[in-house]
Amino acid sequence: MILTEQYLTHRQYVRRHNISLMQLHEFNHKLLISLLPIFTDDTNIYHSTIENKPTLKIKVRERFKFTTEISMCMVFDDAVSDALVIRLYHDAKLAELIYSNEFEKQYRQMGGKVDINNQANLRYSQNCFLNKWLIYLLENHFDSSTWESYEP
Repeated sequence: MILTEQYLTHRQYVRRHNISLMQLHEFNHKLLISLLPIFTDDTNIYHSTIENKPTLKIKVRERFKFTTEISMCMVFDDAVSDALVIRLYHDAKLAELIYSNEFEKQYRQMGGKVDINNQANLRYSQNCFLNKWLIYLLENHFDSSTWESYEP
């Protein structure tokens, strides 16, 4: 996660206005609904390309009746960003950032010891980051109408 002054200002705003983690999940869900394509059963990879911007790529990792798990990354000319793994809860209308990098995913899967207070702060920070990221994408004209299905 890149700690920029803009991100820190956003996080301070969220803290100052007592926005809870659950409210962040609800707001992130609303932003994702504005951003994401309508998923079809046969397509699992989508990309959105806007002139003079990197390509935004989404992969549907799991699809169930009440949840969908996606990974989202930016594809640059010579590199690909770390994937953000996001779980959408359709019945509760929530979206949560699950993993923000491969190290964290592998650490959890290997049974790494978790400090509860640190984990709560990490989840809050990550979902603030997701919130800021989604706002950025929507402000830069990525939306549900710019997606194309992609079959490798």
